[in-house]
Amino acid sequence: MNLNDKVKDFTDAIKKTREYIELKQAQALINKNPGLKKKVEEIKKKQQEILMQYKPGQNKLESKILELNEEIKNISVVPEVNRYFAARINFNNMISKMYTIINEAIECD
Repeated sequence: MNLNDKVKDFTDAIKKTREYIELKQAQALINKNPGLKKKVEEIKKKQQEILMQYKPGQNKLESKILELNEEIKNISVVPEVNRYFAARINFNNMISKMYTIINEAIECD
């Protein structure tokens, strides 16, 4: 079995996790409402822009971060959106833990 096959098996395993399934279900609910979908996509875009611009010790993004947090807080009162953001956090935490395990295993060799 080559590396590509192992990666395919790994991604298939990820798709069977509770975190991935919940994220997909929550995303499907958001996608059923075009207004919510648009707002969530705007928030995700803003998050990505902030992440791309962020440099440690830089304070000029603070106002953008506070504004984004307020937007997230306001839209999270919608149960479907709250579920989606929670599912994203859980999925990202799972992926982060996997990355840590992989990184530690590589460093040990």
